[in-house]
Amino acid sequence: MRNNRLQTKPKRSWLTKKKIILAVVLCVLSGTIIVLEKTDTTHLFHSGNRGYVTQKNSPGRSASSDTKGETGSNTNNGASSTTTDNQESPEQNKDKDSDATTPTNAELKDPTGTFVSNHHPNLGGSPAPNEIQSVCVTTSGAYCEIIFTKDSVTKSLPKQLTDRGGAAYWTWKLQDIGLTKGSWQVQAKATLGSQTKTADDAATLEVNE
Repeated sequence: MRNNRLQTKPKRSWLTKKKIILAVVLCVLSGTIIVLEKTDTTHLFHSGNRGYVTQKNSPGRSASSDTKGETGSNTNNGASSTTTDNQESPEQNKDKDSDATTPTNAELKDPTGTFVSNHHPNLGGSPAPNEIQSVCVTTSGAYCEIIFTKDSVTKSLPKQLTDRGGAAYWTWKLQDIGLTKGSWQVQAKATLGSQTKTADDAATLEVNE
C-alpha cells in the first residue's frame, strides 16, 4: 500500500507543474494582446484609431505619410498639387475625426493647394472632361471648402475636415454643384474655431459647353 501511494505523488506534481506553466503562458498571451490592442497594432476587440480621415487614397499619392498627396507638384498660389477620390460630407468626416486633438486655438494657416485641377472643363465631358479634382491644404483639423462665384451666383464644394497633413480632397463633376457655362472665380476658405482665412485662385474656372 505504501509503495502505491508513493508512486502517485510524481503524477500529481507533474500535473501541478503543467497547470502553472499553462497559467504563465495564458498570462503572457493576455498581456501581449492587451498591449497590442492599446497600441492599435491589432483590432480584435475594437475598431482601431480612426484618426484624421478624408478621401480614399489612390495609386501615385505619396506626398507624405500623413497627407495623401501626389508625387508631382504644380504651384497654385505657391502650393503643391494633389488629387482625391470620393468626397464625403462634413458630418461624416466629423464622426470619423471625433478624436482629433488639434486645438481650436491653434494658428490657422492660409489655404493652399490645387483648388481646381482643370481650369477649362466642358459640361459635356468633351473635348475636356467635366470631372475635376480639388485640394485644400491648411492647418490639420481645420475645415476647408472651395467656393465658386459668377456674378451674384455662388456655389461651393461641401466642407471637408483636413487630415493629419492638413489636406482635404474632392473629386467632383461640374453638374454636382450646378456650375454653368461662364467664368467662375475660385476661392478656398479655411476655418478653425473662430478663425477664418481665404485664398483666391490666380486663374478663373472657364466652363464651356
